Amino acid sequence: MDVIFAVVWSDGSAWSDDTVGSVPDGSGLRAEIARAVDGPLAELGVGEYVVNVRDEAVAGAMIDVQVTPRPVLAAVRARVPVASASACADFLDGLRGLGPVSAWSVTASEPLPVPGPGEDGRCPGMANLAFLRRPGRLDREEWLRIWLEEHTTVAIETQSTTGYTQHVVVRALTEGAPEIAGIVEEVFPIEAARDLGVFFDSRGSDERMGANIEAMTASTARFLEDGAVDAIPTGRYVMGVRSPRV
Repeated sequence: MDVIFAVVWSDGSAWSDDTVGSVPDGSGLRAEIARAVDGPLAELGVGEYVVNVRDEAVAGAMIDVQVTPRPVLAAVRARVPVASASACADFLDGLRGLGPVSAWSVTASEPLPVPGPGEDGRCPGMANLAFLRRPGRLDREEWLRIWLEEHTTVAIETQSTTGYTQHVVVRALTEGAPEIAGIVEEVFPIEAARDLGVFFDSRGSDERMGANIEAMTASTARFLEDGAVDAIPTGRYVMGVRSPRV
């Protein structure tokens, strides 16, 4: 099955102001997302999907970088039979009721599987969403080779990563979507949100932290440009699809 990855952007609406400004637990927003997409996803035969929203647990995260002009309100992704604008039209239209939407057809690889969710559907820790842009100095094949074949191990070994998912963007499904080449979801212990030592897996050693930061920076410099990556701290929720009532 294909994967559709959709982002709902903040547009100054009540949901955007309340959710981005005050950073609540996100339960109300998740409920609105469920009301918007459960029906369309059920029609597509989808049993569950993933929602990323800023919640209280990641409020004040030290690493929080927004390059795209519009703030992220929520990210929603699901495995679908066909990841196309026409096949997923009702799903995308439902999300548009919450704000402007960009969507992509993406692949999904898990070099390090994400821990399972708790009873509330939330996966442990902080899920950092990184939106990657390919620099013009690299062609697509070389860019993918460096990222997927060489950088992946560095990222996992130099950070306190507990889950690592890579999405290669196949194509944009919505008009005006940002030119994103890849999306990464890195899951960290929740302490990493506010402790750089935990984030870079220092294990109490300043020397180890410095070495990890240096190795990570050198690796990312090979295939990414400064100021070209969004890094959004979120809570990751696995949502079950509720079948519409007959």
